[in-house]
Formats: sequence, C-alpha cells, structure tokens
Amino acid sequence: MQMPNEMGSPPSPDDATIVYLMQFSDGHRIDLTLHPLARLSELPRDSLSRLLLDKDSCIAPYPPPTESDYLPQLPTAQAFADCCNEFWWVCPYVAKGLWREEITYAKYMLDVIVREQLMQMLTWHIGAQTGFAENPGKLGKYFRRYLAPELWVMLERTYADADYGHTWDALFATCDLFRKIAPPLAERFGCAYPHADAQRVYAHLVHVRALPKTASQMY
Repeated sequence: MQMPNEMGSPPSPDDATIVYLMQFSDGHRIDLTLHPLARLSELPRDSLSRLLLDKDSCIAPYPPPTESDYLPQLPTAQAFADCCNEFWWVCPYVAKGLWREEITYAKYMLDVIVREQLMQMLTWHIGAQTGFAENPGKLGKYFRRYLAPELWVMLERTYADADYGHTWDALFATCDLFRKIAPPLAERFGCAYPHADAQRVYAHLVHVRALPKTASQMY
C-alpha cells in the first residue's frame, strides 16, 4: 500500500497535513490525521467532534457532541426549484441512453445525477416528518428507519441491474416516487412545483420507451 505522501490521486490537500486511512484485520477502521501544531487554529471540527486526550492543554474545549451538523435543513425556494429542475431535466438523458442501448451512460445519469435529486427530496421529506431533528445518514443509509414502508418499497424499486428493461422500470419507479413526495412537500414548504414540466417529461419518457429502434428521431 502507498503512504499518504506518495499518493498522486487524490492529491493531498496541503503539504502540512497527512492523513492515514487504516483498515485493521479485526474490522476496525481508523482515519488518522496528523496536523501541524503551528496551524492548530485551522484544525477542523464538527458537531460530533470529541476531544479524547490533550496532555498539553493545547486545544480549546469542545462542546458536548451532537448531530446538529448532520440534520436535514429546511429547503429554500431556490434549492427546491433547482432539485426539481435537475431531476426532470436529466430524466430524458436516461431515456436517450436506454433507447440507444448505451447502458453505462444511462446508468450513470439515473444512478448518479437523477438519484442525487431523489435522495435530496427524500431527505427533505424525512426532515418534514421528523421536525428536521433526525439524521437520515450519509447517502440515505438510515432512510429505512424514517420512511413509511410503502415509500421504502418504492425506493427499492429504483435500483436495477444492467438489464435494459429493468433499468427502464427503475427510471419510472424513480419518477413515480419523486412525483409522490415532491408536490406535497412543495405545498408544505411554500415552494413551487413544476407540475406541467413534470407531466411533459413523463409523457416523453413513455414515448421514448415505446419508440421503435428503426425510428430516425425521438420526437
């Protein structure tokens, strides 16, 4: 294994800080950062940081750890609009990739770009259900704790293998889940939801899926 100062990708954030990522055979994992004493004021901390040992009393006391930095935040009108716009704008990219049988392109657009917007909307949904007081977890790892069983099943259906038919099904499952949770959230938060755009995009997806492979254009 390479040492941290030997790595070219990803590059070290600076020449002074060295990070050792250590995986032990017993299953424990430790990320050890060596930070220069002269730059102690730049030492990063978050709401979960806890001071375990400071023999020389060099570090200012930490407040009791909480999850406050990791709680979902109430969306602004702009953030909500951006999420909806990106979701419905990129869905046709997935359809295009599937129709052209470009599975890696289609999967990236669905499982990275579109999914990011769905996960953001689900995070706001969980925030609304819990008073923005619970941590849904990085990349939604705790979603199952907070989503209604019906929504969890719908989310599971958004994941597919590399089969084209299954990926088409996952695309529509993704759209159905987004359409189920986003409009009520828009009303609750006082935000605008692009109903007309969503309907047009959904209809376009249906059209492209049914389009013969011999078609010369998608419109």
